[in-house]
Amino acid sequence: MLYSLLFFNKKLIAVPLPLILIAVFYGQCAIGIEKHEKPKLVIVIDDIGHQRASAEAALALPGRLTLALLPFTPFSKEVALKASDFQKEVILHSPMSAISPSKKAGLGTLTNTQDEKYFLQTFNSQLNFIPSVRGVSNHMGSALTSQRIPMHRIMEQLKMRNLYFLDSRTTNLSVAAEVAQANGVPYLERKFFLDNIVKRQSISKKIEEAVGYARKKGHAVAIGHPYPQTLTLLSEKLPEIERNGVDLVWASEALEENSKYLAGQ
Repeated sequence: MLYSLLFFNKKLIAVPLPLILIAVFYGQCAIGIEKHEKPKLVIVIDDIGHQRASAEAALALPGRLTLALLPFTPFSKEVALKASDFQKEVILHSPMSAISPSKKAGLGTLTNTQDEKYFLQTFNSQLNFIPSVRGVSNHMGSALTSQRIPMHRIMEQLKMRNLYFLDSRTTNLSVAAEVAQANGVPYLERKFFLDNIVKRQSISKKIEEAVGYARKKGHAVAIGHPYPQTLTLLSEKLPEIERNGVDLVWASEALEENSKYLAGQ
C-alpha cells in the first residue's frame, strides 16, 4: 500500500494514500452539494389587516409566505394569531411618511418631524399591537427611510427586540441598509413588486421574473398585495414553483441561511 507523509500536531505521520483520496472525493462532493442548493424565493404579502376576506385568502395561500400586517387595523391581530397554523411568518408593516403629501400611510405614521420620545412611543405601540412579529417592513416610507436619524431610532429598537428589517425600497435614496448594518440588524430588501400593475398578465410576468432571478442569483424577495388578481395567481402558481425546484421560504429563513443581504447578490 502507498503512503503519504503529512504533518499533524507538529509530527510527521504516514497516511495511506487511499484514505487521502477518499477524503478529497467526499470534500468535492460536499462542495458540489453546496453549489447546487435550491434557489429560494421570499414572497411577502403587504397591507394585511383592513379586510377579513383578503386576509383569510392570504393565509390560505400554499407555502411558507411572509405576511406584512398593518398596525391598528381591525383584523391584523387575528391574522397574526392564526399565521403559524398556515405556515406563515408575521412582520409589522410599519406606516412611515412618504415624500408626496397626498400619500397617507395611515394611523400611527412615523415621520422625521416627530421628537424622539413621541417617535419611539409610536413605533413601540405599532410593534406591541401585532403578536409574534419576526421583523419589520416599511409601509410607504419614501421620506422616512431616506433619513438617518429616524432610521437609527428604528434599528436600535429592532436590535433590542432581535428583529430584522425588510426594506420595501419605496425610494432609491433609502439608507436602511447602511443604518441596519451599523446597528447589527439583519436586513434584506425587496427586488420585485408583483402587482404595481394590477392585471393578470402583468402579475404573472413579474412572478416569472422573480423566479428567474432566484434561479440566477440564488434568492429573490418579491412583494405583492392582497388584490384578488394577485392572490388568485399566487394560489395557482406557488405549488408549480416549488415542484420546479424553487423553495418558498420565510424572510427570516432567507436571512438565517444566507447570513448576508439578499438584494443585488
